[in-house]
Amino acid sequence: MQGSFTMVRSKCFAPLLSLVFVFAIQGSVWASEAGGGAHHLNWTDFLYRTIAFLLLVGILVKLLKKPLANFLNSRREEIRRMLDELQAKTVEAQKKSAELETRMAAVEQETKKIVDELIAEGEAERRKIIEAAHRQAEYIQQQARIAIQQEVQAARASLTDEVADLSVAAAENVLRQNIQSEDQERLVREFMTMVVEAK
Repeated sequence: MQGSFTMVRSKCFAPLLSLVFVFAIQGSVWASEAGGGAHHLNWTDFLYRTIAFLLLVGILVKLLKKPLANFLNSRREEIRRMLDELQAKTVEAQKKSAELETRMAAVEQETKKIVDELIAEGEAERRKIIEAAHRQAEYIQQQARIAIQQEVQAARASLTDEVADLSVAAAENVLRQNIQSEDQERLVREFMTMVVEAK
Protein backbone atom coordinates (compact mmCIF):
# COMPACT_ATOMS: atom_id res chain seq x y z
CA MET A 1 0.00 0.00 0.00
CA GLN A 2 2.78 2.42 0.96
CA GLY A 3 4.74 1.45 -2.16
CA SER A 4 1.80 2.39 -4.41
CA PHE A 5 1.34 5.69 -2.52
CA THR A 6 5.00 6.64 -2.93
CA MET A 7 4.80 5.65 -6.59
CA VAL A 8 1.84 7.99 -7.13
CA ARG A 9 3.61 10.73 -5.22
CA SER A 10 6.76 10.29 -7.30
CA LYS A 11 4.74 10.37 -10.51
CA CYS A 12 3.11 13.65 -9.42
CA PHE A 13 6.33 15.25 -8.15
CA ALA A 14 8.13 15.62 -11.52
CA PRO A 15 5.17 17.23 -13.39
CA LEU A 16 4.46 19.54 -10.44
CA LEU A 17 8.05 20.73 -10.31
CA SER A 18 7.99 21.27 -14.08
CA LEU A 19 4.80 23.33 -13.81
CA VAL A 20 6.29 25.52 -11.10
CA PHE A 21 9.38 26.09 -13.22
CA VAL A 22 7.30 26.92 -16.33
CA PHE A 23 5.07 29.32 -14.37
CA ALA A 24 8.12 31.04 -12.93
CA ILE A 25 9.62 31.57 -16.38
CA GLN A 26 6.25 32.57 -17.83
CA GLY A 27 5.73 35.01 -14.98
CA SER A 28 9.03 36.70 -15.69
CA VAL A 29 8.10 36.87 -19.37
CA TRP A 30 4.70 38.41 -18.51
CA ALA A 31 6.38 40.87 -16.22
CA SER A 32 8.74 41.96 -18.96
CA GLU A 33 5.84 42.28 -21.41
CA ALA A 34 3.77 44.22 -18.88
CA GLY A 35 6.34 46.99 -19.02
CA GLY A 36 4.43 48.51 -21.93
CA GLY A 37 6.46 47.07 -24.71
CA ALA A 38 9.69 48.53 -23.42
CA HIS A 39 12.64 46.30 -23.57
CA HIS A 40 13.92 47.13 -20.16
CA LEU A 41 13.54 44.75 -17.22
CA ASN A 42 11.76 45.67 -13.98
CA TRP A 43 14.41 44.48 -11.58
CA THR A 44 12.31 44.88 -8.46
CA ASP A 45 9.49 42.79 -9.83
CA PHE A 46 12.03 40.26 -11.14
CA LEU A 47 13.67 40.11 -7.72
CA TYR A 48 10.30 39.56 -5.99
CA ARG A 49 9.37 36.87 -8.45
CA THR A 50 12.76 35.17 -8.10
CA ILE A 51 12.47 35.25 -4.31
CA ALA A 52 8.91 33.87 -4.55
CA PHE A 53 10.13 31.18 -6.90
CA LEU A 54 13.02 30.27 -4.64
CA LEU A 55 10.69 30.22 -1.63
CA LEU A 56 8.26 28.02 -3.54
CA VAL A 57 11.09 25.69 -4.56
CA GLY A 58 12.39 25.67 -0.98
CA ILE A 59 8.91 24.86 0.37
CA LEU A 60 8.47 22.15 -2.22
CA VAL A 61 11.90 20.71 -1.44
CA LYS A 62 11.11 20.87 2.29
CA LEU A 63 7.72 19.21 1.78
CA LEU A 64 8.86 16.66 -0.76
CA LYS A 65 12.35 15.90 0.57
CA LYS A 66 11.26 13.35 3.15
CA PRO A 67 8.67 11.58 0.91
CA LEU A 68 11.17 11.57 -1.94
CA ALA A 69 13.91 10.16 0.31
CA ASN A 70 11.44 7.64 1.70
CA PHE A 71 10.42 6.69 -1.81
CA LEU A 72 14.03 6.27 -2.93
CA ASN A 73 14.86 4.29 0.22
CA SER A 74 11.79 2.09 -0.14
CA ARG A 75 12.55 1.62 -3.82
CA ARG A 76 16.16 0.72 -2.95
CA GLU A 77 14.94 -1.70 -0.28
CA GLU A 78 12.42 -3.18 -2.69
CA ILE A 79 15.12 -3.66 -5.33
CA ARG A 80 17.45 -5.16 -2.71
CA ARG A 81 14.65 -7.44 -1.51
CA MET A 82 13.88 -8.47 -5.08
CA LEU A 83 17.59 -9.15 -5.69
CA ASP A 84 17.79 -11.17 -2.47
CA GLU A 85 14.69 -13.13 -3.47
CA LEU A 86 16.13 -13.66 -6.93
CA GLN A 87 19.42 -14.82 -5.46
CA ALA A 88 17.60 -17.11 -3.01
CA LYS A 89 15.51 -18.50 -5.86
CA THR A 90 18.66 -18.97 -7.94
CA VAL A 91 20.37 -20.81 -5.09
CA GLU A 92 17.23 -22.91 -4.56
CA ALA A 93 17.01 -23.65 -8.28
CA GLN A 94 20.69 -24.66 -8.36
CA LYS A 95 20.13 -26.84 -5.30
CA LYS A 96 17.09 -28.48 -6.90
CA SER A 97 19.03 -28.90 -10.14
CA ALA A 98 21.87 -30.59 -8.25
CA GLU A 99 19.36 -32.82 -6.45
CA LEU A 100 17.70 -33.71 -9.74
CA GLU A 101 21.07 -34.48 -11.31
CA THR A 102 21.93 -36.67 -8.32
CA ARG A 103 18.57 -38.42 -8.58
CA MET A 104 18.98 -38.86 -12.33
CA ALA A 105 22.44 -40.35 -11.79
CA ALA A 106 21.02 -42.68 -9.11
CA VAL A 107 18.11 -43.65 -11.39
CA GLU A 108 20.54 -44.22 -14.26
CA GLN A 109 22.75 -46.37 -12.05
CA GLU A 110 19.74 -48.30 -10.71
CA THR A 111 18.40 -48.78 -14.23
CA LYS A 112 21.79 -50.05 -15.42
CA LYS A 113 21.93 -52.39 -12.43
CA ILE A 114 18.42 -53.73 -13.15
CA VAL A 115 19.23 -54.15 -16.86
CA ASP A 116 22.48 -55.96 -16.01
CA GLU A 117 20.61 -58.22 -13.56
CA LEU A 118 17.93 -58.96 -16.15
CA ILE A 119 20.60 -59.72 -18.76
CA ALA A 120 22.41 -62.01 -16.30
CA GLU A 121 19.14 -63.74 -15.38
CA GLY A 122 18.25 -64.14 -19.05
CA GLU A 123 21.71 -65.56 -19.79
CA ALA A 124 21.43 -67.99 -16.85
CA GLU A 125 17.94 -69.02 -18.01
CA ARG A 126 19.25 -69.49 -21.56
CA ARG A 127 22.07 -71.69 -20.24
CA LYS A 128 19.57 -73.69 -18.16
CA ILE A 129 17.31 -74.18 -21.19
CA ILE A 130 20.28 -75.24 -23.36
CA GLU A 131 21.54 -77.63 -20.66
CA ALA A 132 18.03 -79.07 -20.23
CA ALA A 133 17.75 -79.48 -24.01
CA HIS A 134 21.16 -81.22 -24.10
CA ARG A 135 20.13 -83.51 -21.24
CA GLN A 136 16.84 -84.25 -22.96
CA ALA A 137 18.64 -84.94 -26.24
CA GLU A 138 21.13 -87.21 -24.48
CA TYR A 139 18.29 -89.01 -22.70
CA ILE A 140 16.43 -89.45 -25.99
CA GLN A 141 19.62 -90.71 -27.67
CA GLN A 142 20.27 -93.10 -24.78
CA GLN A 143 16.71 -94.38 -24.89
CA ALA A 144 17.00 -94.77 -28.65
CA ARG A 145 20.28 -96.70 -28.24
CA ILE A 146 18.69 -98.94 -25.61
CA ALA A 147 15.65 -99.48 -27.82
CA ILE A 148 17.88 -100.21 -30.80
CA GLN A 149 19.98 -102.64 -28.74
CA GLN A 150 16.85 -104.36 -27.49
CA GLU A 151 15.50 -104.52 -31.02
CA VAL A 152 18.83 -105.88 -32.27
CA GLN A 153 18.96 -108.44 -29.45
CA ALA A 154 15.35 -109.42 -30.12
CA ALA A 155 16.10 -109.67 -33.84
CA ARG A 156 19.22 -111.74 -33.13
CA ALA A 157 17.31 -114.02 -30.77
CA SER A 158 14.56 -114.36 -33.34
CA LEU A 159 17.09 -115.04 -36.09
CA THR A 160 18.94 -117.49 -33.83
CA ASP A 161 15.69 -119.30 -33.12
CA GLU A 162 14.80 -119.32 -36.78
CA VAL A 163 18.29 -120.53 -37.74
CA ALA A 164 18.14 -123.21 -35.05
CA ASP A 165 14.70 -124.30 -36.24
CA LEU A 166 15.85 -124.27 -39.83
CA SER A 167 19.05 -126.15 -38.89
CA VAL A 168 17.10 -128.77 -36.99
CA ALA A 169 14.66 -129.12 -39.85
CA ALA A 170 17.49 -129.30 -42.36
CA ALA A 171 19.35 -131.82 -40.20
CA GLU A 172 16.21 -133.90 -39.87
CA ASN A 173 15.76 -133.85 -43.59
CA VAL A 174 19.39 -134.80 -44.15
CA LEU A 175 19.19 -137.51 -41.52
CA ARG A 176 15.97 -138.87 -42.93
CA GLN A 177 17.46 -139.01 -46.34
CA ASN A 178 20.85 -140.46 -45.33
CA ILE A 179 20.32 -142.53 -42.18
CA GLN A 180 19.77 -146.27 -42.44
CA SER A 181 18.24 -148.71 -40.02
CA GLU A 182 21.61 -149.89 -38.81
CA ASP A 183 22.64 -146.33 -38.00
CA GLN A 184 19.45 -145.85 -36.09
CA GLU A 185 20.10 -148.91 -33.96
CA ARG A 186 23.68 -147.82 -33.37
CA LEU A 187 22.57 -144.32 -32.33
CA VAL A 188 20.01 -145.80 -29.94
CA ARG A 189 22.64 -148.02 -28.38
CA GLU A 190 25.10 -145.14 -27.99
CA PHE A 191 22.39 -143.04 -26.47
CA MET A 192 21.48 -145.78 -23.99
CA THR A 193 25.16 -146.22 -23.11
CA MET A 194 25.49 -142.51 -22.44
CA VAL A 195 22.43 -142.60 -20.24
CA VAL A 196 23.75 -145.59 -18.28
CA GLU A 197 27.18 -143.97 -17.86
CA ALA A 198 25.56 -140.77 -16.70
CA LYS A 199 23.80 -142.72 -13.93
